[in-house]
Amino acid sequence: MKITLVYPGIAQIGFGSFGRGTPTTNLMSLGLGYLGASIKKNTKHEVDVLDLRKMKGWDDFGRELKERSCDIAGIYTNTVNFEYAMKCAEITHKMGKTVIAGGPHATLAPQELLDTGHVDHVITGEAEFTIVDVLEKFDRGLGMEKIIQGQPVENLDELPFPDRDLFNLDKRLKYLPGIFPFPPRYAGVLASRGCGFNCKFCQPLERKIFGKRLKFRSVDNIIKEVAQLKERYGVEFIMFQDDQLTQNREWVLDLSAEMKKVGIDWGALARVDTINEHVVKSMKEAGCLVLQFGFESGSQKILDFLRKRAGVEQAVEAARLCHENGVLIFANYMMGIPTETEEDVEATYELMKKINPEIHALSYFSPIPGSDLYDYCKERDLINVTSYDMYARGAVENKLKGIDYKALDRMKKKIEKCTPAWYQESYYASCVMKRWRKLAKQGHTVHMIKELVTHTPMLDSTVGAVYRMVKR
Repeated sequence: MKITLVYPGIAQIGFGSFGRGTPTTNLMSLGLGYLGASIKKNTKHEVDVLDLRKMKGWDDFGRELKERSCDIAGIYTNTVNFEYAMKCAEITHKMGKTVIAGGPHATLAPQELLDTGHVDHVITGEAEFTIVDVLEKFDRGLGMEKIIQGQPVENLDELPFPDRDLFNLDKRLKYLPGIFPFPPRYAGVLASRGCGFNCKFCQPLERKIFGKRLKFRSVDNIIKEVAQLKERYGVEFIMFQDDQLTQNREWVLDLSAEMKKVGIDWGALARVDTINEHVVKSMKEAGCLVLQFGFESGSQKILDFLRKRAGVEQAVEAARLCHENGVLIFANYMMGIPTETEEDVEATYELMKKINPEIHALSYFSPIPGSDLYDYCKERDLINVTSYDMYARGAVENKLKGIDYKALDRMKKKIEKCTPAWYQESYYASCVMKRWRKLAKQGHTVHMIKELVTHTPMLDSTVGAVYRMVKR
């Protein structure tokens, strides 16, 4: 048999968006990479990937799918891309193919997928082992349930590394310039699964997918994958895509010690209450360029409402540790949260002034189905979402009733000015110059010049002024 895995992730970016310079357009789906690797390792079936970001439209998708001549299509589904996933399922089903769906939304609402009439089977939870059993039953002509509970992966080291050849990683790294301010040849790695915290905007859906127990790969297993990425694909920067890498300090210290031996730049997600001076210094010495924190809000009242179990002062302290040790700060935070007042938003502004992060990732709160905060909003009739892609984290129309999004837009512009220019911090400048040298060496000179202008305020304003004069 032949299996085609379908990635429908085009919400907010659209068809033909591959390679436009953001993680949404550049990164491969690690979930499908793991699934494809498991199929290849444990069966004799042929497997490939169809990425909707590379398609020009639905007709192009249909033609490409027909050329693949697959027997089974495995479609990834998350809430934001649900409508695109189901359109893929509809086109695929009309061609007479068997459609199997998995992913977060499949775990959240499997019956909703089946009710479309375009999905034959749904795998909930982790699917790497279960897909092998499912394909064996197809081989033997055996029937199976419509909703299949995935077998939990208790030992992550038993999984093969994600199959990056399915996503043509060699070609991807050669032609894509990566993401500012990191080294160009960029890849994601998942070192653990699950989260030991209980934030209201995220749980309990994540526990439904990965289980209640935190699962960590062995350091040796992770290092083998990182070394493979460096040696086989020439990867220059690793972003660990765990919910947060620093949940187990001893483990992350061991990981840092081994990453130092590999000699590669990297970054990770962390919580402000899980790091200390020793952890940050060790990570920095091991090549960590950036830590990404979910600061969420500068209001302690809002943090408590979100069940963050972290304090504003801990956020300030985490930022101090990063600045003093030369680690870039990637700040995730939200506005438009239920119960949030003008004073709470102002507190977030004040926090960002103190933190002064190099990278801002401000989002407008989105009531994601499967979370306790979604239930809170639904019970109070606050949700104003009319399509699944409105669940995206960006500023997409009015997601909640009673929120003044125009006022939030104004505050967003104000807050995002709380950041240093790349040349104002030695470690930031070093990171950027290293990136630009690599871009020039790899033939991305035009892109490098564009970044120089865009990220240098005096040049950006000068070019903008000249452009406006020419237009006149």
